[in-house]
Amino acid sequence: MAELTPPRIVLITGATGGVGGALARRLSADGWIVYAAHRKPADAGPLRDAGLTPVLLDVTDEESVVAAADVVGPRLDGLVNSAGIMGQGPVELVPAEAWRRQFEINVIGQAAVIRAFLPALRAAGGRIVNLGAVSARVAPPFFGPIAASKAALSALTQALRMELRHQGVKVSLVEPGAMDTAIFGTADKASADMGWAGSPETQHRYAGALDAVQAAAARQPLGPVAPAVNAVVRALTVRRPDTLYTTGRDGRALVLLRFLPDGLRDRLMLRAMGVTAEVFRTSTAATVG
Repeated sequence: MAELTPPRIVLITGATGGVGGALARRLSADGWIVYAAHRKPADAGPLRDAGLTPVLLDVTDEESVVAAADVVGPRLDGLVNSAGIMGQGPVELVPAEAWRRQFEINVIGQAAVIRAFLPALRAAGGRIVNLGAVSARVAPPFFGPIAASKAALSALTQALRMELRHQGVKVSLVEPGAMDTAIFGTADKASADMGWAGSPETQHRYAGALDAVQAAAARQPLGPVAPAVNAVVRALTVRRPDTLYTTGRDGRALVLLRFLPDGLRDRLMLRAMGVTAEVFRTSTAATVG
């Protein structure tokens, strides 16, 4: 009698988010044992009701990360780092606390999770998939915090991929475009709660530009999460996964902009976002007046 193949095991951080939740349900339907990492205890029930195995994990709390690794056990076929936050705003106005939180969750926390689960991944010859963003390669104005943190995650992923090349663990990065998830609303609330740095005059200088960017963002159609989910599934299952997957029509278009001369690219992006010299002149004049 042929020996039955045991189901594959995956841990997904950010499993209560748009991409992480959709991915968890997809892999569970495909027969994986899915450990769905969550930060709030109240989320455990709904995850369990969805057929997933909830595990409490806060990427900023290393004790929590180590405890989650103990729960999952000695073998792990896949680790998907989907947890993350989106910081936005002018570099001059984003408070230091917001920058620290951005990197603590999107970079340092990811490294802590990888470090804790690598022994189990090595034991299974598993795979790591990190969720980045196309803004890591072409950073739009007023999205510096998220772009900077995802660029750091991209560099971390590249180094990790080479470090694990001869240890049997494959590493991929998925960089989606803008998707229809709650992250934009969460980012707006976080900015409002934390407020801006700088004097009232400095803040007013950016008022018109921020209004223009918000209006442009509202007009932008957000893509579905399915392409990103499909890319993660491929990275976990195909024999030779790509090192980088870029998804979404806007994601692929944004990446192409990096081949343009910097000056031309800057003008095109600023125009698309409605950020003109007149916007700043008007704000500056109002500030002076």
